Amino acid sequence: MTPEFRTCPVTGRTVVIAPDRALRPIALNDAQPIHRRDRDGRAVCPFCEGHEYDTPGEVYAIRKPESEPNGPGWSLRVVPNKFPAVGGDAGGIHECVIETATHVTNPTRLSDEQFAVVLLAWRDRTRQFARDDRLLHVTPFKNVGAEAGASLAHLHSQIIALPFVPEAVREEMDGAERYFHSTGRCVFCDEINEQEDRSPSLTLPARTVFTRNGFVAFCPYAPRFGYETWVIPKAHASNFETLTDEAALDLARMLKRLLIAIDAVLAEPAYNLFLHTAPLRTSGLRYYHWHIEIIPRTSRPAGFEWGSGVFINAVPPERGASELRIAMNR
Repeated sequence: MTPEFRTCPVTGRTVVIAPDRALRPIALNDAQPIHRRDRDGRAVCPFCEGHEYDTPGEVYAIRKPESEPNGPGWSLRVVPNKFPAVGGDAGGIHECVIETATHVTNPTRLSDEQFAVVLLAWRDRTRQFARDDRLLHVTPFKNVGAEAGASLAHLHSQIIALPFVPEAVREEMDGAERYFHSTGRCVFCDEINEQEDRSPSLTLPARTVFTRNGFVAFCPYAPRFGYETWVIPKAHASNFETLTDEAALDLARMLKRLLIAIDAVLAEPAYNLFLHTAPLRTSGLRYYHWHIEIIPRTSRPAGFEWGSGVFINAVPPERGASELRIAMNR
């Protein structure tokens, strides 16, 4: 298949879709990403119940009424990251969301309700950070597997609040605002409408993975990585902190099914999952739409990507969506 340039309708970023790159010979040891999640780290886990003394004191928790803070009896805890990436004179806050008291390493092993509680913790902490005028933006994220940057296997996510809007979000917001001024429409909503536009045969569009209640999952038109998938609310919403409890449960159910499909198609890869939302203390931005992005670690960026900023992707999004769609329907 001839390589193809594709430009992201949101950011204007160009990627190269080059399926034949997957056929090149691999002669070096460890040239392929070590993407399987094959260790659980149970023996030395500071996140298991009974090891609360191994973490800083909790700032948020879901626990039994009779239990004491920073002791057993909890089902979710949020603690300051013991080794923060931000803070001090530079500003910012770095927290760790310990998602379960038991030693579970795969997010799909959480119940739908447990998964929803994680999303609600992200929402509630974002609301809390919005009260601090020094903070401008919040990024919740999950690193699953060593290749994705995780150092502990026990289910957890992280939240970093910054005194500025990070470049990736600013790039999306700038592109979305330009699109809005040009068309009078939200580029994300237009993308959703395209994914929802069914043919008379009722088959899903080529890049759509799954729709459920108020959310749609699809592979973006110009993905940087194979099987990159976005999950986005169908109703326009710029700020994640407006998420309702009911919507959180719907979102949790969709994410679980999607992650099960990714595990099935890619043999339990390492992946990054992160939230893009509007800056704190903004509301009702007509041109921006919060969403979750999932990046399976199926390839390593190399010299051209780092040197040019142009990513080469060997998996067309239409193929990735088809494989994930089939896995979700099994």
